[in-house]
Amino acid sequence: MGYRQYHPIYLDLTSRPVLIVGGGNVALEKLETLLPSGADITVVSPTAAPDVQDLSANGALRWEQREFRDEDIEKAFMVIAATDDPGLNARVFKLGEAARKLTNSVDDPVNCNFIMAAIAHEGPLQVAVSSAGCSPALAQRVRKRIKQEILTPELGALAEFLGSWRDRVKAALPTYQARKSFWESVIESPIPGILEREGVEAADAAMANLFADHRPHRVGHVTLVGAGPGDPDLITVKGLKALQSAEVVLYDRLANPALLNHAPSNAPLIDVGKAPGECGRPRQETIHALLIEHARRGRRVVRLKGGDPFVFGRGGEEVLALAEAGISYSVVPGVSSAISAPAAAGIPVTHRGLSTGFAVFTAQGASEAETVPWEIAAGMPTVIFLMGVERLPNVVRRLREHGRPADTPVAVISRATLPEQRQAIGTLESIESLAAELQSPATIVVGEVVRLGSPELTRVLEGVGA
Repeated sequence: MGYRQYHPIYLDLTSRPVLIVGGGNVALEKLETLLPSGADITVVSPTAAPDVQDLSANGALRWEQREFRDEDIEKAFMVIAATDDPGLNARVFKLGEAARKLTNSVDDPVNCNFIMAAIAHEGPLQVAVSSAGCSPALAQRVRKRIKQEILTPELGALAEFLGSWRDRVKAALPTYQARKSFWESVIESPIPGILEREGVEAADAAMANLFADHRPHRVGHVTLVGAGPGDPDLITVKGLKALQSAEVVLYDRLANPALLNHAPSNAPLIDVGKAPGECGRPRQETIHALLIEHARRGRRVVRLKGGDPFVFGRGGEEVLALAEAGISYSVVPGVSSAISAPAAAGIPVTHRGLSTGFAVFTAQGASEAETVPWEIAAGMPTVIFLMGVERLPNVVRRLREHGRPADTPVAVISRATLPEQRQAIGTLESIESLAAELQSPATIVVGEVVRLGSPELTRVLEGVGA
């Protein structure tokens, strides 16, 4: 590894002596970061940029118009070498290091025992970005993006509001875990929205109500989170927040493992995924028991399910079990592969002039114990089958038996939205051989909309019709 891994830290520089050696534009850049901290700043340099002189005249800092002396180091808490002379900068660092001072030489990581981060702040909320000295310009770019996209004025106002309650919460809730639980419940509550829409007075009232109801020994809660179709970026923001605050995670086989990296490092991760074909009642009841057990221990439980929890995910059975056990729960919808898989292949499930509606079935019902209403499936403009690659022959046979023409376009999309996505596009007559090599999980799309994802198929079919 060709760089040092620095440890990030926030310093209280209020009234602490900070020495800056150099008074030019480089020093001015560092002053922009340091001045808001309330540090007691002294600039030592024979010359100084006009802005530095103005700051000195206004009392924001002291400018001593002279050469640097070794003894200048002694009184400083922090030292910054910001001259155009590499030799002088190295000398300043050597002296500061020997005196055990925080010492930085601008744009010279070798002569630093700390580096200054690119800081984005909004009210009391700050984010510091560092490239470990490899690329300050890149760190500045990331800082700018954070400022534009994440660190909104509303977020800064929320941080200030929460800070106004900090002492009261600490006095009433003596343990760290109780306070952590309370603050997380506040952030997930409607209070941030109330503050933004109605102001501090309304938020204070809502906060007082939540605070009065809070108990150190809380009851657990289960959140069913839809993980989306495969690509980890397709989880919702709300689902990601739930995962980040989980105290235990029960995850399915189809949930992308990369999402588990967002769970807290101390949260147990429990694999409850079923193997293909394993969908029996005893296995599902074991999942119910685990959800109830962890919730009764007062934990925030996330049940991470592929796609959407309520689209052939047995989420309905799980919430019924939780309700029967008296466990509170919530559901975060997910992006279902029923819609996203066709979209990833360029196929809309509805299209003016081609399809005014669609139906979704699980192909696992396309077996000896039939549960699919085939006459309805065959009559829909667009029909989608999930979890169906192994049962494709039976799907094709049943649709044709119920009147779907052999030249009806069909697409089979395997591992949709992932880098290894593959698809086969053909007709009810040809699709079995074309999709023979595709792997599970796969989504089957039947209907004229498939033509939109395959101009080549349209040309072939038009040629056949001619």
